[in-house]
Amino acid sequence: MKQFPRNLWLFAILVAIVTTIPYLVGIFFAPDGWVYHGSLPIPGGFTVDYNSHMAKMWQGARGDWDYRLLFTHEDHIGLNGVQGFYVALGAISSLFSLSFPVVYHLARIILIIALVFALWRFAARFFTSSRECWIVLLLGTVAAGWSWVLLIFPSLTAEVSPIEFWLFDAFTILAMIYMPHFVAAILLQIVAFLALDAWLSRGGGWRALTIMTFALQLDAFIQPYAAPVLVMLVILLGAYHTFSAKTLHWRRAIKLALPLFGYGVVVLAQYVAMQADPIWADFVSQNITASPNILFYIFGYAPFIIPILFGARHFLLGEKQDDIWWLPLFWLFLVAALLYAPLPTQRRYLLGVQTPLAVLAAYGWAKVLLPRFSERYQAVVFSIYILFAALAPLALILFNTVQLSEDAKPLQVYSSPDEVAAYMWVQQNTEPYALFLTTFDWSGSGSGGKLVAMTGRRAFLGHWIETARFDDKIAQAQRFYNAATSDEWRQNFLEEIGADYLWYSDFERAWGEWNPADADYLTPVFTKGTVTIYAVP
Repeated sequence: MKQFPRNLWLFAILVAIVTTIPYLVGIFFAPDGWVYHGSLPIPGGFTVDYNSHMAKMWQGARGDWDYRLLFTHEDHIGLNGVQGFYVALGAISSLFSLSFPVVYHLARIILIIALVFALWRFAARFFTSSRECWIVLLLGTVAAGWSWVLLIFPSLTAEVSPIEFWLFDAFTILAMIYMPHFVAAILLQIVAFLALDAWLSRGGGWRALTIMTFALQLDAFIQPYAAPVLVMLVILLGAYHTFSAKTLHWRRAIKLALPLFGYGVVVLAQYVAMQADPIWADFVSQNITASPNILFYIFGYAPFIIPILFGARHFLLGEKQDDIWWLPLFWLFLVAALLYAPLPTQRRYLLGVQTPLAVLAAYGWAKVLLPRFSERYQAVVFSIYILFAALAPLALILFNTVQLSEDAKPLQVYSSPDEVAAYMWVQQNTEPYALFLTTFDWSGSGSGGKLVAMTGRRAFLGHWIETARFDDKIAQAQRFYNAATSDEWRQNFLEEIGADYLWYSDFERAWGEWNPADADYLTPVFTKGTVTIYAVP
C-alpha cells in the first residue's frame, strides 16, 4: 500500500471544495453595496462564535498578543497565548495584507487537507490494506450522526436541536465546515499520538518524544479543554506498556513526564491567569457547555456504534490484536467517563473523538459486516451507509447555500450599505479600543457582535460568554432604552461604563422607544440611513 495514494489528494481537495461552497455563494450573491462577513447563518450560534474569532484576529493584526475580551466594557488583563490560533491568523492577515475572512478560510482549507492526510496515516497504523484505510477515512471525515431522528419526539428537541446541526466539537466534518481551530486541534491530537505510538511500541527516540511534546503544547494553546482526556490517555498508555505489556522500562517511562509537563504548564497557566482576574473568572463561569440528553449521543454516534458492536465479538475472540488498539479503546473510555462528569465543559471533551470511533467502526466493517456481502456489492453497501451517515452535514451545506442565494439576506452574516459606511467611519475616526454602547441578546440578535467583528472596537454587549455578567447587561441595556428611564440615570450609566460612543440602528430601536436624538448630552457624529453614531462626552 502506498503511503499516500494519489486519490487521497483528490479526496482532500474535494472535501475542501464542498465545505467551501456556501461561503462562495455568500460572496457571489451579495447585493450591490452589501458586504458578506464570511460566516454562515445556520446554525445561528456560529455567527456569534465567528464574530469572536474576528475579534481575536483584530488583536493579532494590531500586534496585541495579550488577548483581551472585546465584548465587554470592563478593564482586565490580557492573556498571552490564550486564543492564540486566531490571534496568529490576524497577524498573518496583517503581514500579507489579506482580509480576515480570506485568511480564516484559507487556514480552514489548508488544515482540512492536512487532516485528511493525518487521518490516513493514523488509519495505516491499524490496517494494512488501502480499502480498510479508506473506510477509516470516510468514517472519520464525512460521516456524522442520526440524532435528527429524534425530531419525531418534540419534547426532546424543543430546547436542544439534533447535535449534527450545531455541536461542532462532536463531528470532524462540522469542524471542517465551520471551525479551523478545531481542525487544527484534531490534527495535532493525531500527530501527538502517532509520535507517542512510535516512542512506545517502536523504539522511537527523542525525535518522537519532541514531536509529541510540541504537538501537545500547540494543542494546549488552541483548545486547552481537552486536557483531562489527553493527559489521562498518555498516562494510561504509558502505564499499560510499563506494567501490563512490560514493553516499557520504568526509567524510559519517566521520560513521558516531559510532554505532560510542557502540556500541563500551558493549560494550568491559562487557568490560573483566568481565575486571578475577575473578568476572566466570569468568562470561565459563563463558559458552560453541558452535555445534552444521552439519547442525542446514542443516536448521534449510531453510525459508529453499530459497526463497533458488530465487530466487538470478533475483536475480543479473534486474532490477537496489536497493542496500538489500546489507544482508541482508552480514548473512548475517557471521553465517555467525562461527558457527564461534574465539570462545566462536558461536551468539549468530544473534540477529536471521531478519530478513535472511525478506527473501531472500520474494524467492524472490514472484519464482520462487509464479508457478509459478495465482493461486487461491498463498495455499494458501504457507500450507501456513508451517504446516509453524511446526510446531516450535506443538509447543512445545502440549507446554507440556499439561504445565502436568496434575495432576502440573513442580516447576521451581511452588512447593509448603511452599516458598511458606519463601520468604515468607525475604523477611520475612533481609537482602536473605543467602547460602544451596543445591544445583543440570547437569540444572537444585536449590534455588538457585528460591530466588534467588523471594526475591532469594544462593545458593551456582544457575546453570550465573552460579555461579563451577560444577563445583567441585557437588563441594563433594556433599561437604557426604556422611555420611562430618567436621563440622569442614562448619563450616570454611560459615565460608569466608560462609553465613548453609542451605536443606534434598527437593533436598538427594537429595544425601546427612547431615541438618543432627544438627548442633548449626546452628539451625533455619523448618520447614514438607519445608523447613527453618537459621541459620549
